[in-house]
Amino acid sequence: MREKRVMIPLEPLDAAGVQIPYHFRCPISLELMGDPVTVSTGQTYDRPSIEAWLSTGNSTCPVTRAPLNDFSLIPNHTLRRLIQDWCVSNRCFGVDRIPTPK
Repeated sequence: MREKRVMIPLEPLDAAGVQIPYHFRCPISLELMGDPVTVSTGQTYDRPSIEAWLSTGNSTCPVTRAPLNDFSLIPNHTLRRLIQDWCVSNRCFGVDRIPTPK
């Protein structure tokens, strides 16, 4: 009987060669989020990425494809603090702190 192998994808590496946790990456850009914001569907994106998505006339959530009830972008302060803590704990690997949003 032939053994089935299951491939588990590894989290992508950043420029410093450090694995960035999946939930710290923007689902649009796949980059580390510097200014995470939540849309009406509950999904979180990096502000510049979701603003670019909305500015092209899209009115749905990129992940769920559900219509957005409104276009408010709510800062996700908890996730931002978690990302900042992760950056600080990985600075010895060349990870920079994320800048404070304006």
